[in-house]
Amino acid sequence: MEEPLGYSEQALTRFGSRLVRLWDRDGFDVEDAVGTARLLTLLLRQQGMDSPAAAQLLVDTGIRDRWNKVFAEGRSAVAAEWIAPHLGTPWLDVLAGDFTLTRGLARIGGQPAVAVERRSAYQTDWAGLDFPVIDLDELGGLRGQAFDTAFLGTVLHHERDFGPLLEQLAALDCRRWLVAENCLDAENDEEFHLLVDEFFNRCLNTFDVPCVPQHRTREGWMAALSEYGTVTHVGQRAAMPGIPFPYDLFLVERTAR
Repeated sequence: MEEPLGYSEQALTRFGSRLVRLWDRDGFDVEDAVGTARLLTLLLRQQGMDSPAAAQLLVDTGIRDRWNKVFAEGRSAVAAEWIAPHLGTPWLDVLAGDFTLTRGLARIGGQPAVAVERRSAYQTDWAGLDFPVIDLDELGGLRGQAFDTAFLGTVLHHERDFGPLLEQLAALDCRRWLVAENCLDAENDEEFHLLVDEFFNRCLNTFDVPCVPQHRTREGWMAALSEYGTVTHVGQRAAMPGIPFPYDLFLVERTAR
């Protein structure tokens, strides 16, 4: 039987196994984790990522609430502690999502000068935030302001073409870019990354975020970013709460163009 979304049996099996490991590692306390993971992957296999039954399973078992709490508290705290020491001020957060990581970084590295996101992407009240937020379409309006660091947190792989975004960013007076990304490796191929992206954005939650085959190896990200400056691989965080694969961090020292 062919999966509705075209994912291989190998990818779905790997996904189920990773779920069990992640739930245990991050303290989800799922009753019959193996059976729950099998049922979830079966529903996704039969009905696709928009499966109402899969979404209801995540609600009924408490997995959705627990996962979102891990994202909001665990992941943001761990990622912020790792990333903040590399931020210089003033800094801007580019495609900041639901701003949970932005807030975590702000607690350690100071408030961003501005955060940037697409208005349609997340259901977040911008007016209730402690820092200014602008729509991505208004990014060009920041010309004339000076920034030390622009942070892009696992967002480039969601862009169908991230070239225009980086060109807009390159037009700003910003000394450095700090880029967190998910990398392809022997354990995490493109198919698996896409499966997880779609699960997070279409099943666990519903966000207007593209899930596209834009993942790269560590060397691939460094090559793509090197068009804009000198790239250093800062390091890798193997275990990130709520995430079934590592985060890599890159620093781009901008080159005058």
